[in-house]
This record gives sequence, structure tokens and C-alpha cells, in this order.
Amino acid sequence: MTKTQNDMIAHLRSWINHCPIYYLRSPAFLKDLQPLITFFEPGGSFCLIYVQNTLMQDDLTIMRSFPNFHGSSFDLNQYNKTFEEKNVIIHASSKHVEYGEHWGPLSMKCVIKGVEHYECNGRFYNVDKDSYLILNDGQYYSSYIYSDSTAESFTINFAAAFVQRSLRAADFEERQEPKSFEFIEKLYAHDGIAMPLLTSLYWQAAAEIPDTELINETYHTLFSYLLLQQEQLKGEIRRIKARKYSTQVELYKRLNYAKDFIHSCYMDEITLDKLASVACLNSVYFLREFKKYFTVTPHQYVMKRRLEAAKKLLETTTFSIADICYAVGYRDVTSFNKLFRKNFLLAPGAYRSSVELSCKHNC
Repeated sequence: MTKTQNDMIAHLRSWINHCPIYYLRSPAFLKDLQPLITFFEPGGSFCLIYVQNTLMQDDLTIMRSFPNFHGSSFDLNQYNKTFEEKNVIIHASSKHVEYGEHWGPLSMKCVIKGVEHYECNGRFYNVDKDSYLILNDGQYYSSYIYSDSTAESFTINFAAAFVQRSLRAADFEERQEPKSFEFIEKLYAHDGIAMPLLTSLYWQAAAEIPDTELINETYHTLFSYLLLQQEQLKGEIRRIKARKYSTQVELYKRLNYAKDFIHSCYMDEITLDKLASVACLNSVYFLREFKKYFTVTPHQYVMKRRLEAAKKLLETTTFSIADICYAVGYRDVTSFNKLFRKNFLLAPGAYRSSVELSCKHNC
């Protein structure tokens, strides 16, 4: 890592430690918020107008409900124009909402509670509280929430003008020209820098009268971190054996398309041919490259993902062993029990009992 990158990480950590992040405020007050629009005028004066559960400012819009694409007065062109010109935060909750394929700006798709599903060019992503998805400016995708319990969605959208200004200001040793910069589209695990920044934006956006200057500052800090993150991905990309860096990047993307598909669709039947199709690669070549990069075969990766999901369900739910078996994609309870015991040294029932016992002692 270069000195510039180390300095930036130090700056980010300092910012996180000193900025006001409202961890202790309860989200229960959100349901009582009055919808408002804020207009800032030259000279610093402002007025508040109540309308449509949306807050708008010169460079920022905060949406506190999902848009109704099918409403008689909905103007898709005007809606898209908002995203082109302003940074937009969408913080909304629903049990059932669905959007067909549509255009979007550079965005971070996050979830506070539940799961939100995305489909993009034949790729599938399930975003939960442990991960976020980055989609590039101009990408077309569909999305939906379909759940028995309410899912809380939180999306950070970056306007093209904001991105261009930020890229020009970036000071990486090997940065790309702003017009050609492209983020790696994949699921990212939350970490010790991105998570506090997103948490800060969450509470700032939820405030009755948001501090737009603080939100703007947090936007810049978050975007700087995303750029640094892309630089750090080069180390992962260069692990792929190929003569040209462009080939390494392309193969890295495709292998992660398959990995994210497994992460998101592990409960379904997944074949080698299906994964190769998602990665747009020949099945034999895909199998070889996947194993080379992830050190396990696609089948082993599916099994690992299913068992991790089963372990989490045993820890957090009262579902029966059979129900958990079927929920994670297995059809034979006996085989599931054997696999679980082989990987975790305890049968599913014994593992759940150990978790409950540990909880009693620690609680």
C-alpha cells in the first residue's frame, strides 16, 4: 500500500472517530416524521414546504418512501433527471415492492433489515445487512422485495457531476481518467470503514431536518473510501494468472458474478452449467479458473454457503431441522445432518443446544 493510501486511511479513521454518528437514536420515530422539502436560497435563507415524503436540496434529495412507477402522475424522465443532477438517498421500507428493468446512477445498495433482490444482465444479487452491492452509472437492473416481514432498504446514489468532481480531486498514483473509471460490480462485505460511514448517513438522513453540509462531507469521505477500495482490489485481481491486466480484470469480474450468484441463490438448484452461464465462460474453463482462484470447486463453495446459512438459522430461529434443511437447498435431512456434523463437529440439533446453553451462561 502506498504512503498516499495509508494517509487516506488514517484520514478516514480520524473522520469516523470525530464525526457525530447517531448510534443511540431509535428508528421508531421515523414513522412519525412529517414529509418535507427544503429549498436553500442564496444568502443562506431557507423555507420548508411539506410535500410527498421527500427532502430536496440543491445537490441532495432524500426519499423516505419507494416511488410508484405505475402512478398516473409519475414522470420517469424527470425521476431519472433527479438522479443525474443530485446525490439521492433512498431510505424506505416495504414487504412487497417490485421494479422492472430501469436505469440507475452509480450506487451502493444496502439493507438495514431483511433482504432486497437485484437482477442485472442475468446476474442475481441478494443484499442483506452483511453486504452491499455497487452498480455503475448507466447500469440497467431490476429489483424487488418480497417478504413476510418488512425489509428496510437504504441506497446511496452518486450523481454523475459529483463523481466527476471527486475523481478529478482524487490523488491516486495510478488513477484512471474520470470518464473511463468503472467500479467492480459485486457484493462487498461491510468493514470497519464503510459501515460507520453508512451508519452516519443513515442517521443524518433520518433526522427531521437533516444537516446537509454534514451529509455532503460524509458523501465525499465515503466516495474517497470506495476509490481506495477499488485500488486495493488490484491485489486480488493480480492473483489471476493472465498476461494482460485487462484480462485479469475481466476474469475477476466473471468469477465474482458466479460467486455472488452462489451467495444469493444457494437455496436453489445450482449446476456447473448454470454458474458457467452466469460467468459467460465455458464450463470446463470456468471450473478450472474458479477452483484456481477460490481454492475450492463451485460445488464445494455451494455446500459451504448452504451450511453457513443453516448454521445461522440454527442460531437465530426456532425452525425445525427439516425446515432448515429444505430452506438452504437440501432435500434429504439425513444427508444434511451428516454434512453439518462433518463440517462443524456437531449434529444440527446438538449445535443449536450448545448455542442456547452458551446464551444462558452469557446472558
